[in-house]
Amino acid sequence: MKKISLMSWSDSNMAGDDWTWFINLTVRKNGTYSIGAMQTAVDGPTFRPPSIYPLRKGRQVREAIEQLFLDDPLSVEEIDWSEIIDVLTNHLPKLAHEIEQSFIEDSIADEASEREYEAQKKLDAPINDCVDQARWPLSPMSHHIGNQMDNAKRRKRVFDYVRDYYAKHSRFPAGSHTLHQDFRVQFPED
Repeated sequence: MKKISLMSWSDSNMAGDDWTWFINLTVRKNGTYSIGAMQTAVDGPTFRPPSIYPLRKGRQVREAIEQLFLDDPLSVEEIDWSEIIDVLTNHLPKLAHEIEQSFIEDSIADEASEREYEAQKKLDAPINDCVDQARWPLSPMSHHIGNQMDNAKRRKRVFDYVRDYYAKHSRFPAGSHTLHQDFRVQFPED
């Protein structure tokens, strides 16, 4: 087994506690990897979260490191991926490349998702305009949060109705329409 120190950083809090985190990657005998971390405190015990293994690909290694610090959002910000990739490039270049690729793939997926969201937003714009002009009874619920949630459900119901109506009739609804029993919606007249 080969242990590689990927990175370390020190931090403190307002109470005056100081600690250092260490992230290690172990190449196991069977060729898989494990990720481990350790936090040493100046005036406290050493903390070791359970190691994560078996890992075979760069994306799994990246996700394991992120998972170790999932409950500690401040520490996640301290992870310097360029430092980790530099260290791995010297020891395990293929794994370093796979981690870099995982970031590139996520970036491409995020961009595609953003484009899809924007395209859907453009398609939904006329429907939202119609819904914004429509009038329907607001929620009778007295609890503020419940009232907001119920009104959001009602708006979604109207949105879905307008979308389906447009798909079926190639025009937006006009006048009074009854949706689901006694839920009456007044749309603008043509």
